[in-house]
Amino acid sequence: MKEKVIVALSGGVDSSVAAVLAQQAGCEVIGVTLRLKHPDPEFSVAQLCASKNDEAAVESICAKLGIEHHYLELFPEFECKVLRPAAQEYARGRTPNPCCECNYRIKFGKLVEFARSAGAAKVLTGHYAKLSEHGGVYELRRGDDLKKDQSYFLYRLDQAILSMVRFPVGAMDKGKVRRIAAEYGLVTSDKPDSQDACFQVPGESFGETLRRLEKLPRRPGLFRYQGRIVGRHNGVHEFTIGQRKGLNVALGVPAYVAGIDPESGDIRLETEPERLLASRFTVERVSWQSGRAPDLSGELEVQIRYRSRAVPCRVEPDGAGGAAVFPAVPQRAVTPGQAAVFYRGDLLLGGGVIGHAD
Repeated sequence: MKEKVIVALSGGVDSSVAAVLAQQAGCEVIGVTLRLKHPDPEFSVAQLCASKNDEAAVESICAKLGIEHHYLELFPEFECKVLRPAAQEYARGRTPNPCCECNYRIKFGKLVEFARSAGAAKVLTGHYAKLSEHGGVYELRRGDDLKKDQSYFLYRLDQAILSMVRFPVGAMDKGKVRRIAAEYGLVTSDKPDSQDACFQVPGESFGETLRRLEKLPRRPGLFRYQGRIVGRHNGVHEFTIGQRKGLNVALGVPAYVAGIDPESGDIRLETEPERLLASRFTVERVSWQSGRAPDLSGELEVQIRYRSRAVPCRVEPDGAGGAAVFPAVPQRAVTPGQAAVFYRGDLLLGGGVIGHAD
């Protein structure tokens, strides 16, 4: 009897090749697509992860491979568990990473739930990450194509989820994935890569889009530089630590956001980039992928945003579910709300949410 597997089909090339590889391996493949589309056209037209083109690509792939397919309607849960908390974080002057929460609370959680109800053994996705098992513990590692590695976004996945998932393209580079898609005549073979943000309204920040979507009030305030008022702004939700563009403040030299006070609405500016450096920062709600805290001695690295490089660090747990992190090299624009993810070499240990930086 063929092993039954679920393949999460997004309409992109990576997930479609995951389906091809599963079929090549002799599996019975069932495609599943999550529908996260906002019911209001004003917002749905700006969604990057739920377009009609994506669904057309999914249906083309399923027809080409001759596989069963299901849509899961999940926007209400997506809004409740991902969009609303993200909007509230922006209102607090923080910059959240909704993808990390969405992967854990919506995408993988619901896919595993569906797989179990369908009697499927595994869930396959097109993520660039690798998974192995040692002594009953599942370990997540960076994908071989480091330019596409997505392990950073998967730090929240726990052992229950990891035991059910596989990443067929994790040991490939993007070029090989596209060649396989082309060999099979898939419509996704030359489709552009998806964007990181789930909404993109031209001329509008992601924080403002979420504020409007969730009907939250603005929190306007003042720009301050060296204690002086140098301008006004329409809301702390539109700014992030290290931001330079869009401030509309004339100081004669480039200015950067160095601090955000959500209570007063004040945004502190600095003109010297070195004042954005932090030699220590805190991390909240730390989760360890093995299910328990690892040995934190020896070589560790921390990555504080998806596009940044991991740097050596020291981690000191605070005994209350958080930790203090001491990077070997001071880090620029450490941003509250972003994910800090810990690695030992290419092995992902866990991560949490950045609290504050010193």
